[in-house]
Amino acid sequence: MAIFWRLWATASATMAIAILILVGLTLIQFGNLQRTLLAERVAVLARNTAAPFEATTGLGFPLSSVRNAAALLERARQSDAAIAAIHLVDREGRVLRQVGDASTDIHALDWPEGWRSRPANLFDGDRFYSFNPIAGPGAGAPGAVIVSMDASNSVIRIWAIGAELAVAAMVFLAAGAGIIGFILRRAFSAEIAAFDAVEADIEGFERDSWRGPDAAGSEPGGELRQVLNEAYGGYRRAVGDLAAEGRPD
Repeated sequence: MAIFWRLWATASATMAIAILILVGLTLIQFGNLQRTLLAERVAVLARNTAAPFEATTGLGFPLSSVRNAAALLERARQSDAAIAAIHLVDREGRVLRQVGDASTDIHALDWPEGWRSRPANLFDGDRFYSFNPIAGPGAGAPGAVIVSMDASNSVIRIWAIGAELAVAAMVFLAAGAGIIGFILRRAFSAEIAAFDAVEADIEGFERDSWRGPDAAGSEPGGELRQVLNEAYGGYRRAVGDLAAEGRPD
């Protein structure tokens, strides 16, 4: 049965590796999908939040002149419970208005390049930051709206789907290993039996090669031992015949 267990272990290990790769790729794809959906969700909110400020800057007024800036930001924050904070910053990155979680320090982040000219996203732990520049009358943006959202729900979803995939993978692996064992046992029964017989003869020969004939006069070691003894006996007889032919009369 040794050859059977080797074949079964090899086939099962190959299937396990294939399942592991499939689960890993699926989990990566799901995580990327979660990030994309979250980015699109926050981007729409950030654009809507920046629209009232663009109406002011389009007339040539600075962002600091918007008196109800805090109210506009707060209304946008209350539109989604996952939003932790919203910041209004000028072109130099200085915070003009902030609503929400006061502990959110956006200056401690590694801001993405080009945030003044195009929307940009940033993941930092369980937080997602969306940078949306505010259009002005000139070429450069006078500032930007930065939306900070709690991404822990997305992380929890990724871990949850990972756990489900792991359980499903173990079930498929157990079922597949059983099916593989059944197929190997049925398809290679003759070959496995022949290999086991040869292996048993070799083991018997190695175990009993130091023994002599037993009380009944039979040689131990199985068929392999008998074949070797016959070959050795034939060799001895051939040597004897050659020696007899070489003697002078």
